[in-house]
Amino acid sequence: MWKNDNISSVGEHMNDLQKCQLNILIEFIRLCEEHNLTYYLVGGTCLGAVRHKGFIPWDDDIDVGMPRKDYDKFIQLQKEIKKSYFIQTYKSDKNYIYNFAKIRDCTTTFIENTFVCHQFNHGVWIDVFPIDGMSKEVKPAIEFKKKVRWTWHQVYLMYLPALKRKLRLKTLWKDIPLNIVAFLFGLLNVGHYRNKLVDKKVTKLSYDDAVLVGNYFGNNAKREAMPKEIFEEGTDGVFEGIKVKLPKDYDKYLTLLFGDYMKLPPVEQQIGHHFDKGFSLTEDYLTYRKEHNL
Repeated sequence: MWKNDNISSVGEHMNDLQKCQLNILIEFIRLCEEHNLTYYLVGGTCLGAVRHKGFIPWDDDIDVGMPRKDYDKFIQLQKEIKKSYFIQTYKSDKNYIYNFAKIRDCTTTFIENTFVCHQFNHGVWIDVFPIDGMSKEVKPAIEFKKKVRWTWHQVYLMYLPALKRKLRLKTLWKDIPLNIVAFLFGLLNVGHYRNKLVDKKVTKLSYDDAVLVGNYFGNNAKREAMPKEIFEEGTDGVFEGIKVKLPKDYDKYLTLLFGDYMKLPPVEQQIGHHFDKGFSLTEDYLTYRKEHNL
């Protein structure tokens, strides 16, 4: 396990998955500092840093964001990251579906239900999102909303390999055509082509030329479009004893994203949003898949 002075202690309240993700975050921060790259904790991870000084207790992932030029530099650092970690993009892993990166711990396994049919690296991860230029106007035009809708339609198409299913006599009428679609999608590498198309679309307006910037691949891209000055050079924060960077005006960022962000959600909503088909912190995903016939 890589350690440095950036971490003081591991909170007893964290579960083992969160501790694994925290170690990945530490390595990510190390690389960013060594290469002078700008990053911020974003989404629920930023909220956790502000409201809980660490993980939201029921959260099951870590999200970081980087201005596009810093993101593009970071994803080229595979040779410098810890050997057991993998910077996963659709270019480094041909079967990976997203237009944002994940840093995977290859010695572990977390196979999400949605992706059990996808043959890519399934190690425990943190998400690394590019922050792109979204609009030259303070109030985005209708074209911006169309662009967001188009982007997410393309993202949803990436899930097609998950249509693969075991043939059942009663449902052959739908199982066979769904399997054909899933097979052709993978065989023709349609996903990779669409990834390139999406990248071209979301990077058309540069970060530097934009008034509003944000994460096209967040849970609510329309709400993600924010004045660029919210981010800037960032500000220091603390996450599970680690010194981290938050958006400069994190209060405005979190308010725009979540509303009254200091108010806890109802108990029934205090659950994670990643559900696994297989999980291990001691076995790599290739071995795990083989042993469990996944």
